[in-house]
Amino acid sequence: MPAQCSRSRWAIGSAVAAALVTGLGATPAGALNGPESTTPPSFVAKVDIGSGDTQRACTGTLVDPQWVLTAASCFSADGKVAAGKPALKTTVTVGRGDLSQTGGSVQDAVELVPHPDRDLVMVKLAKRILDPAISPVRVATTPAADGEQLTHVGFGRTATEWVPNKAHSGQFTVAATDGAALTVNGAQNATVCQGDAGAPAFRTVEGSPELVAVASRSWQGGCLGVDPAETRRDAVDTRVDDIAIWVAKTAFRVQDDFTGDGVGDLAGVWGDGTMNLYPGDKTNGLAGTHVQMLGGTTWRTAPQIAKGDFTNDGQADVMAVWTDGTMHVYPGDGQGHIGDGRAVTMGGTTWKTIKQMTAGDFTGDGNADIMTVWTDGTLHVYPGLGNGQLGSGVKVTVGGSTWGTVKQLFDGDFDGDGVADVMAVWNDGTLNYYKGLGNGQVADGKRVTTGGTTWLTTKQMAAADVTGDGISDVFAIWSDGTMHLYGGQANGQLAAQKPMYGGTTWTSFLLLT
Repeated sequence: MPAQCSRSRWAIGSAVAAALVTGLGATPAGALNGPESTTPPSFVAKVDIGSGDTQRACTGTLVDPQWVLTAASCFSADGKVAAGKPALKTTVTVGRGDLSQTGGSVQDAVELVPHPDRDLVMVKLAKRILDPAISPVRVATTPAADGEQLTHVGFGRTATEWVPNKAHSGQFTVAATDGAALTVNGAQNATVCQGDAGAPAFRTVEGSPELVAVASRSWQGGCLGVDPAETRRDAVDTRVDDIAIWVAKTAFRVQDDFTGDGVGDLAGVWGDGTMNLYPGDKTNGLAGTHVQMLGGTTWRTAPQIAKGDFTNDGQADVMAVWTDGTMHVYPGDGQGHIGDGRAVTMGGTTWKTIKQMTAGDFTGDGNADIMTVWTDGTLHVYPGLGNGQLGSGVKVTVGGSTWGTVKQLFDGDFDGDGVADVMAVWNDGTLNYYKGLGNGQVADGKRVTTGGTTWLTTKQMAAADVTGDGISDVFAIWSDGTMHLYGGQANGQLAAQKPMYGGTTWTSFLLLT
């Protein structure tokens, strides 16, 4: 695309007031060749920024139940966006093809995470979208090929409407790839218009859409308000296929954060029956302080505890099995404390027979799930429903009925893909890593080289992302009562040990999560 093109004609995401609604597509007489999309993909989002004379809008794409990906230029004319809370009130509408109707999800944006060198920004919603009719789109991991056709969908200006309420779609052909950019040509009068910045460009693979790129800039030929002499309809999209890991890491929530600082924490039960919280610290691993949690000395009668966000509020909670076989969830308040327990109906009083329990997002929906080893040696996942309750269990196929011989079982995101993985210490003393597949299943195990066969002498093990890098780190209490930290290495392996404070006092720990 010619560099001399003026920004007013080139940019498509920073218009003001009524010129600001995006919509890739057209009415029959509009900028795109094709009808209005009355039922566009549920992942298409409308992003409204500011109000009055400062109002502008773009299209976005739901890539996670709580995150929308759009163009950074939507928020700043020069594409430079400060990370953190949006400077202007931003409202995101997802799953509503006609904005004049009800339905879908309408939420405030609470955080922006810009990409360091692309016209992209991740927008965090106030709450996760749990509506089964609204599904995030998968981010592609293979690039678009020259000549490949991509579909764009958005809410922006057309040839006849300044602010259309209905989404439109159009077909575009990839003309060239230049680093992070795709040049695309509209087919049959399709045009990217003002406000279409951030619109998804996707392909369909085996019946499912996957996001290939995001609309960034356009000549806007044929768009309402543009000089009729401008006939060029080619545009530039920003590739996302090569940054799928960045998207996943950004969307990944620290499931073990009790204090709301974005750093994982530990919770454990001492021999006196009290449960205490140990805040994570990016520099030292643990902050060197602890806070006693609800329940007094009664926790000595809980044979199993696990941590995770079971209530869909971004704060870690505690799940506990009691000696009567019931399971209860204790909601975290984000300040290091937990509230009164609520009974989990799934399983009734049968939980007393489990041998091991851990919790993490094994299904990739952002809600913590429970994983258990039963007395028959099988491993099962019980999907979290986001309200403190659990769905029916699904057997993990890897390992069959051999999990009964595992001494330690715990989870964390050890490869940074946003899905919980499993670590297990077997009776030969080795520590093995099982990659989570995002569907409640795990891949075959790989041995962790650090520690060799010495892991059999650990008394308690747990994981927490105490460095805030999206990779879980491992804590181990050894038989001599010392605790050590092993930094996660993003490939299921661990760094060398680092002693934690407390000396040999950790020997009296009954449970650690």
